[in-house]
Amino acid sequence: MKSIPNSRIVSARARTILLAGVLALWSMPALAQPRPERLSDKDVKALIDQVDQGRDKFEGNLDGQFKGSTLRGPAGEVKISGALQDYQDNTKKLQDRFTADYAASAEVATVLQQSTTIDTFMQNSASAMKGRNEWDRQVVNLRQLASAYATTFPLPDGAAVRRMNDRETAGAAGAIGAAAGRFKNDLDNDRTLAKADRNAAKRDVDLLIKQADAVKSRTSAGRPATADMQQVVDQVARLEEFVGSHPNTNVTNWQAVRTSLDKLQQAFGVTP
Repeated sequence: MKSIPNSRIVSARARTILLAGVLALWSMPALAQPRPERLSDKDVKALIDQVDQGRDKFEGNLDGQFKGSTLRGPAGEVKISGALQDYQDNTKKLQDRFTADYAASAEVATVLQQSTTIDTFMQNSASAMKGRNEWDRQVVNLRQLASAYATTFPLPDGAAVRRMNDRETAGAAGAIGAAAGRFKNDLDNDRTLAKADRNAAKRDVDLLIKQADAVKSRTSAGRPATADMQQVVDQVARLEEFVGSHPNTNVTNWQAVRTSLDKLQQAFGVTP
């Protein structure tokens, strides 16, 4: 019986290991896609304008006879011209109401609800229907708008539509820094802590304050801050380990840090 050369044995073994590795990768769950960067107020305002422009282009390309017709459905008769005017009124109202002090979440919900009704009709209509191309482009705008308000399009029944504008988001970051500063004072006054533990924790708190200030500054300026926000989350988790291993530590101000962190994560569309 012929002996198999060592080189062939090694080669076969290498192929087996490679195949096993590939199969293992196939069996692993897909990595979660990173959430899109939080949009600034300026970006959202531009997006709202795009939604209104998309509505106008869609309506302008509809067949004139269709716009003057009446549809009959389970909910009764609907005059197309009236529905289109209502849609226009709602997008214009959204444009007017959105400000730095008001995110217009209720107005966005109304526009997304009405858009969902229109989308259902368009998806059930012939692809050759006039205005279909313009509506498909409008759907892209609506999906982006829904994402900015922590939901999806078409809008699911009972979905929450919520956004924190830049000032509110910066305020949450500032509250983290302020509460962390008070917690640092608590550490200074805690005589049960060993000096080395106290100093190490204070250094971690100082870093948290610096990171929270970075989120506040960037958000206030309408600049991206998702990476900075994640650093805040990671630093809080690091300090959480310290708090958990020192049960005698005063946690009143630490709880205030956690409460403000929950709000900041919501502003960035991250589940606490």
